[in-house]
Amino acid sequence: MTIQRILQVILVAIVLMVAFSLLVFLLRIGTALLGFGLKILLLLLIVAAILRFFELLAQKRRY
Repeated sequence: MTIQRILQVILVAIVLMVAFSLLVFLLRIGTALLGFGLKILLLLLIVAAILRFFELLAQKRRY
């Protein structure tokens, strides 16, 4: 193996390590955002259900 081939292999290994590290970082951020998004969605669904309940109460009082 020549020195140029060894340097190419080392460079490919470094690029793969950086790519893998970036992927892991993005997956961690995505997981955190997904959990945060699910909590917000749940809160919005609860608020929508409460508003619908009060709307039904107001309609019932009118009739």
